[in-house]
Amino acid sequence: MVKVGVSSWFGNVTEFEERTREGRFDEPYPYSDADQFRKELAVADLVEPLGFDSFWTIEHHFSPYGMTANPTQILSHVAGRSKNIDLGTMVLVLPWHEPLKLAENLAILDIMLDGRKLNIGIGRGFAAREFNAFGIPYETSRERMAECLEIVRMALTEEFFSFDGEHFQIPRTTIRPRPLSADLTENFLMTWASPESLEMAADSGSGPLFTNYRGWDALREQLGQFDEVRSSHGWEPSPTAIAVTVYVHEDDAYAKEVGDQYWRKTSAMTTWHYDRVGSEYFMPDASDEERAKVVADNYEGQASAGIFGSPEAVIAQIRELQEVANVGHLITLHSFGDMPLEMIETSMRLFANEVLPTIKTFGSATEPFAVPFAEVLKDREATRAAAR
Repeated sequence: MVKVGVSSWFGNVTEFEERTREGRFDEPYPYSDADQFRKELAVADLVEPLGFDSFWTIEHHFSPYGMTANPTQILSHVAGRSKNIDLGTMVLVLPWHEPLKLAENLAILDIMLDGRKLNIGIGRGFAAREFNAFGIPYETSRERMAECLEIVRMALTEEFFSFDGEHFQIPRTTIRPRPLSADLTENFLMTWASPESLEMAADSGSGPLFTNYRGWDALREQLGQFDEVRSSHGWEPSPTAIAVTVYVHEDDAYAKEVGDQYWRKTSAMTTWHYDRVGSEYFMPDASDEERAKVVADNYEGQASAGIFGSPEAVIAQIRELQEVANVGHLITLHSFGDMPLEMIETSMRLFANEVLPTIKTFGSATEPFAVPFAEVLKDREATRAAAR
């Protein structure tokens, strides 16, 4: 049985289009960040009453693309306003974090959830504007991520530990409070954007998380490679967690037209944030036509992540996705572009009434899972012993 959640990006598309993209910083905000937060939190308040299983948010900094600088703080707010839903991150960008503070934040949130599941999605990140502002060289990102992941998993599973790495040196210490869950490392999911990161994710024992896939064939191929690496360690394949953008309307043609309209706006902001057309980072001398072509090309690459249509059409697309990717947890984005809250709520309610009961019956009853950190350590030791 598939679990179905909702995500929010907290992106201020209106301000991006009318102010930031054009560099009109002497003009007032057309739509405030605070108003955008209120809108997204109103979406979060719908998740539990409408029968969804979970709420997820992302991590981004320094631009209107995703104003989610502290995901665990946002999730703590949602935890306090709900009783039954699970929570998740998609993703915490590990190279930007001080690992001890991150482990503490996760332990605190786990206690606040009081038995509900905390899905810990992690990733490497790659937006230059974020790495540059943090003063973290991107070329160190993979090593920083590996060390941060190691420390966080140690902190969550060992009362006392130490670490001596290239980027982090930690004397014998402990984090308090201790997490409530017996082993939070079973909840780790990892996304990737390169073959090297795919291998790292599978070798780490993390479950597979897709937040930006590009078509069924690429999805099937990457998941096959992921499972092959896991199998080399003797680990079972895991169902996937996968994020999709959704807009539902009784009129199939209208839903596709509207979904495409608003998703193109989000896609343009995504392209800008990741420096494909970001002023000082990429194409500084390009013409408007050249920039428009980059945005259009990137939209076509991202279009696979959008599912727009009537309830019947959406069900059919999600069924196909489930068959390709063995989906255990579907994460749906309903608020995108500068779509008004009334339209978002109407689509969510129709999805909840007409789509949710059917798609929850798809597939197996298992959620994505990570190999417990203790098992990962045993596998490492066995590998070292075999090499001696």
